[in-house]
Amino acid sequence: MIVDFCWIDGQEVKPNNDLAVEDPADRVVVARVPLAGSEEVASAVEAALRAFPVWRSWPVEKRSEAIRKLAIAIKDRQRELTLLISQEVGKPIGAAQSEVESAVEFLLYCAEEAKRFRSYMGNGFIIRHEPVGVCGIITPFNYPLSTLVTKIGPALSVGCSVVVKPDEHTPLSTLVVAKLTSEVGFPPGVVNVVTGPGAPTGEALLDHPEVRAISFTGSTEVGKRIYAKSSPFVRRLVLELGGNCPALVASDARWETFIDSMVRQTFKNSGQYCYRITRFIIHRSIYEEFVKKFVEGTGSLKVGHPRDPYTDLGPLNNRRVFERFCHQINHIYETGAKLIIGELPSIGKASSKGYFCKPLVFSEIPSDINISEEEFFGPVAFFFSYENDEEALRLANASKFGLAAYLFTQDMERINFWVNNLEAGSVWVNSIHQARFDAPFGGYKESGLGREKSPYGFESFTELKTVYWSIL
Repeated sequence: MIVDFCWIDGQEVKPNNDLAVEDPADRVVVARVPLAGSEEVASAVEAALRAFPVWRSWPVEKRSEAIRKLAIAIKDRQRELTLLISQEVGKPIGAAQSEVESAVEFLLYCAEEAKRFRSYMGNGFIIRHEPVGVCGIITPFNYPLSTLVTKIGPALSVGCSVVVKPDEHTPLSTLVVAKLTSEVGFPPGVVNVVTGPGAPTGEALLDHPEVRAISFTGSTEVGKRIYAKSSPFVRRLVLELGGNCPALVASDARWETFIDSMVRQTFKNSGQYCYRITRFIIHRSIYEEFVKKFVEGTGSLKVGHPRDPYTDLGPLNNRRVFERFCHQINHIYETGAKLIIGELPSIGKASSKGYFCKPLVFSEIPSDINISEEEFFGPVAFFFSYENDEEALRLANASKFGLAAYLFTQDMERINFWVNNLEAGSVWVNSIHQARFDAPFGGYKESGLGREKSPYGFESFTELKTVYWSIL
């Protein structure tokens, strides 16, 4: 049993109440962490305010070196963090290790990008990037460490101080990183962590007038509430929200080359991430063969305990996520969709064991069920067929989301048509891989506001100041 504390002003702080952290595979409590209220959040913001002028005054090279040291410290604690992520998320141990490795690499990228992120001098004026101030960082359960560094890396690089509220189900890796910042020489108060759910902890952070920016990753519904609550302060927002991403597979696609990576991209992390493929839109001439091969690949995936090195899919993270997914999938099945492979999840199955769910594939979706308007945080894929390029595009864009899309075709004219007209923040063409550190990531429509990663992600934590000058 791990007993942990909030991290405020470089010290452990323990409120009176606490929360249990459950391992979703074994359904046992592995840790207890504080339930931070308005008092603890206020203390964290005040600490960040005191630290802000100190941290922003550090030369960029000094901040860069501190971030580099943090990356090395995380690497040195890789085994501990890998196990923590596997336990708190329910993530297969290999995937948890990859998350730690990716976090290290992204912080190293930030350490270098910080030195390249400069002001611009024109003829008679200078455009300065200045840190926005205290930033509220709200991270999700599915990738607690990589999402954390994606947000704090750029914020710290440009000179902001931060107050982090991790998801209440997955706070452990975040607390380790916060304590490492003190070990490697960050000033007290630059990085603070308050633990707890949206209410009261997140609400207190949103209600604090001195929080100048919020960076949030999570559902569109919560993102809209954050948007509304931030309007009185006219604060800077970065909202990385929901997705329901299409893959368009043309008749000339060399899809056999990509079928294994398509299967794994769809069901990675048990389907619990925003830019996975949810909808396959396949040309009618290859539809049956494609579905057959995809189902074969799906059937080869192993659902099992996260600490088993051969596991491909662990459990869903918590009861709320599991129950929502159960309701979504059972409703779709009951309205007439055809289940090609998988086993319908039921809430009762999680009562005595973990929140496990076998991967599911549906076809023949009834026309009155618009599955493109929902985000499915679970291992499911939906198949549709199309006749021409215009129909495929219409199906792909028929969603309130616009996070990512995937195209598979050899026809350059078709590629240009689809790329130019898809409503998506990122488009992969004949490839599937992790989003790059040096390329912006974010979505159209209700998939969010702003961009993360790359120099554009750094800009999200800055204000632009134009200085006009002349020599007398």
